[in-house]
Amino acid sequence: MPRIRSNIVAVYVVRPAPRGDSIELLMLQRPDSHRFARAWQTVGGHIEERRGETAWQAALRELDEETALPVERWFRIDRPETFYNPENDTIYLVPAFVALVAGDVEPLLSDEHQAFRWQRPEDAAAGVNWAAMRDSILLVGEAFSDPQQLGLGVTQFDPERLR
Repeated sequence: MPRIRSNIVAVYVVRPAPRGDSIELLMLQRPDSHRFARAWQTVGGHIEERRGETAWQAALRELDEETALPVERWFRIDRPETFYNPENDTIYLVPAFVALVAGDVEPLLSDEHQAFRWQRPEDAAAGVNWAAMRDSILLVGEAFSDPQQLGLGVTQFDPERLR
């Protein structure tokens, strides 16, 4: 019987598009030396369980480590991503978050990535290799399609209140 784990997080970084009527999503490319060489992904990583880290704390840390971007507002995606890994017979439940940043900021990449690009959600979704990531990208694109009215699927939260 497969085991169930929830020890990784995903963070979708969005910013207002230059025209201000939509958003762009940050995509990061893995280096050739990585297990998923040249794959385009979002920010993500492991929850440091031994330190008692929560999923939202891991999201903040991973975003800072991988991009050093200042966040204006945080959101959680209301449903976790799921996938199955047959190598370890594990079903993963992945808490996912959205970080809204200013329209003029650029990431400072760590050595975990070799390139970045800002894309419309539809274009970003077309360039990923994982269905759960594609589905979350499309959900985020739909939820942020109207800059004046946040759509379904995401809920704002304040990390400062949770500390």
